[in-house]
Amino acid sequence: MSHAPSPRGPEASYPQFAGPPAGTSARSVTTRTVVGAFLALAVLWGLVMLIAYGSLHTVTGQALDEVALAQAKADRNVYFPGAALVLAQYVPELGAVAAGVLALVWAVRYRRWTAAVCAAGAAFAANVTTQFLKHGVLDKPDWGIQQIASNSFPSGHTTAAASALMAVLLVAPPHLRARAGRWGALIAAVTGMLTILNGWHRPTDAAAALLIVGGWGVVATLVARAVDAALSRTDARPGAASLQFYRQFRKNRSHRRQDIEWSEDRGESAYLPPAHERAERQFAEQQRGEQERAASYPQAQQGYPHAQYGHQQPQPTWSQPAPYGAPVYRPRFPARPRLGTAITLTVVAAALLAAAIWWPSPTVAGTLAGRVTLTAGYVGIAAAAALGWSLVARRLRDTTR
Repeated sequence: MSHAPSPRGPEASYPQFAGPPAGTSARSVTTRTVVGAFLALAVLWGLVMLIAYGSLHTVTGQALDEVALAQAKADRNVYFPGAALVLAQYVPELGAVAAGVLALVWAVRYRRWTAAVCAAGAAFAANVTTQFLKHGVLDKPDWGIQQIASNSFPSGHTTAAASALMAVLLVAPPHLRARAGRWGALIAAVTGMLTILNGWHRPTDAAAALLIVGGWGVVATLVARAVDAALSRTDARPGAASLQFYRQFRKNRSHRRQDIEWSEDRGESAYLPPAHERAERQFAEQQRGEQERAASYPQAQQGYPHAQYGHQQPQPTWSQPAPYGAPVYRPRFPARPRLGTAITLTVVAAALLAAAIWWPSPTVAGTLAGRVTLTAGYVGIAAAAALGWSLVARRLRDTTR
């Protein structure tokens, strides 16, 4: 089987994955970006405070939380075999370890160093925030409603697993972000539900933990964009020779892996490059064709500027990095999970919760009202995961991130 020749020599260009793809420029941190991030933080962490007040400082909130936990314990021995219950005890820890390993592998494989540092900082900050709120800020009055009077809000188990899953989304390359977001939100929601099934936490504990992780994920995207923009600006500033030398050193060390990628690109064979590479190469071919057509005019051969005859100036292609802030072509990827999914789940959870509150008969475990309360808690956990991951994924749709 023949392979496409790998480009050699000093003029050879290689596709880069460490930061912004070649042919694009890092997006600057605009006022709109900062305002959008702060609005997302206000929504996520505002919901945390609202849930904390309702579940800790109201009689109805404590009663519904206790009913949901009692219903989950009652369903354990009825609907789940013993082996599944034993496995459920270890899923949060195993999920956190597996997600952390995957995030590390992707960070090394795609050289996502800035995103990896920001993801690690976000995971650390999320866990510290959870423990600080639980043991240093929030207090639960003992009104004799709940069997365990100590405060368990927010869930530390859910925060640990969800922060590792959020790190996977932050370090994922552009063509894998949709999968990382979709599966990350799903696994985070299931992990939160398992803490209820195991009897460790109540539904509001897990939902608040997922919202805290989502908020720190938004902060990580903002910091990563600011760092990328700052590094792009240093390329055009005097005194950046040491930084350029370090980047060239890293580029030379990665040639072996890039040669393997080029040798695997066999045109119409079974190998299919990622979507963002195909889009960038198609755009490069289109620009090359326009340049060739413009050069065929007699005026161009005489040295006249192309702009005088209505021709566009040559644009940077996928193999030629553009200067900072230049208006270049940027393929965008869908954000998964969708924000509409999070809103739909939130509305459903609110409707089920309202039904449980205004149920004609007393809401106790073992009744239909108890099952409605537990279902509202599970849907609320799924809504919190979808909301946090969707707000982060919406800020990672650009290939320059």
